[in-house]
Formats: sequence, C-alpha cells, structure tokens
Amino acid sequence: MTNRKTLFAALAALALLASPALAGAGGNGHGNGGGNGGGNGNGNGNAGGNGNGNGNSSASHGKSASAPGHVGKVDAGTTTSTTVDTTTEVASVPKEKNIHAKLGRLNSLQRNINAYMNSKSKKFAGIQAFVTQSAKAKVAQAAAETAATTAAAAQAQLDTLNAQLTALQADPTATPEQIQAVKDQITAQQAVVDADNAAADEAEAAAATATVGTDQASLDAALTDMANKPVDDEVTAWAQGVLADKIDQMATKIEAQTTP
Repeated sequence: MTNRKTLFAALAALALLASPALAGAGGNGHGNGGGNGGGNGNGNGNAGGNGNGNGNSSASHGKSASAPGHVGKVDAGTTTSTTVDTTTEVASVPKEKNIHAKLGRLNSLQRNINAYMNSKSKKFAGIQAFVTQSAKAKVAQAAAETAATTAAAAQAQLDTLNAQLTALQADPTATPEQIQAVKDQITAQQAVVDADNAAADEAEAAAATATVGTDQASLDAALTDMANKPVDDEVTAWAQGVLADKIDQMATKIEAQTTP
C-alpha cells in the first residue's frame, strides 16, 4: 500500500514538472496535467494521466495597434509629429483696397468733373488748378496740332501749283494766259500759307504756355497740399491715373464752351 502511494506521488510530481516545460515550448501552450490512479484488489493497476493546462503567452497573443479595426494606444512619452500643409495660399488683400487705405483725403479725387470745376475747398484748390490747367493745355495742344496740319496742307497745295507752273513753262504749247493764271493762284496760295503758318506758330506758342503748372512738380505740390497722409510713389501713380480721366473730361467741356 505504501509503495503504491509512493508510486502515485512520483507520477504526480513528474506530471507537474513536465507541464511548465510544455507550456514554455511555444507562444501558446495548452496542457492539462493530472493524475488518476485506480487499482483493484487483483493486483492489476491502471494508471492514466490527462493533462490540460492553459497558458497565454504575450509573445503570440494580444491586440496589435496595426490590426484592422483597432486603434492602438499612444504612450504618454511617445512623440508625435504633425504635418502642416504649407501649400495653401491665403488670398492677398486686393491692391485697390490697400491703396485706398493710404489715400485718406485724396479719395476725394474720384469726385465727378462738376465738383472739380465748381469746388470752393481750399484743400482742393491745388488739384483743381492742376486739372483745369492740364485740360487747357490739352485743348491748346490739340489746337496747335490742328493748326500745324492746316498749314502743312496749305504748303502742299502751294507746292502743287509751283509744279504746275514749272510744267507749263516747259510746255511750248502753253499760252501766256495759262501761265499767268497759275502764277496768280500761286500768289494767292502763298498768302494762305503765310497766314496758316502764322496761326500754327501762334497755336504752338499758346500750347507751350499752357503747359506751365502741369508738370510733375506742380502735381506733387497739389497732392501734398491736399493729402492728410504721406504721398508716396504708389499714391502718386494712382492719382495720375485718376486725374488723367478728369483732365480728359474737363478738356471736353472746355472745347464745347469755346467752339462756336
């Protein structure tokens, strides 16, 4: 009896020793160890062993952060980086809006042409004078160009008559009366040419006089006198663009007043 117990105890101890070894052999180990001993009185001994052991190995089981459907946890000490999209451009403020912020009182340059002609503002007086004089200069220049064109046409006609006279004088069939008639026309045309040339010279002188007060220095002084903010190159360029249109409008009005 004692020997049988001793045998059973040895078998149980052997099973217990074998279980950890089996469990550690793989990442996932399943093993049941147990001993059941049964004996009968006839001296026949049956011994059976069923082992069942459950072990979870962290090497092969566990949820991975990369597995589909799972979001891995980020350790507190892990540094994360964020990519910033630097390709997105912020639309710049329209230049027109920026320039108006710099103009201050000069925004009034956009008023209609009647205000330019009738304004009584002392601050506007310099601009008013510049625009008015520039319009007069424009009208005077147009008149000078017209006078020069007229004088050139008169001279061309005189040249034609002189050519006719030369041809007649070389023509043996030409009569003295024909030659004299052309000479008379030349005399009359010469008077026209002289008058037209004089008119052209006078118009040219008037145009030159009209330009006084229309130069860049005059504009700069007028802008500075009216402005309540610094006048830089950008502001000056803007003002020139606006005033060019006002000058044209005023020149049209002046021409309408002087044309019979």
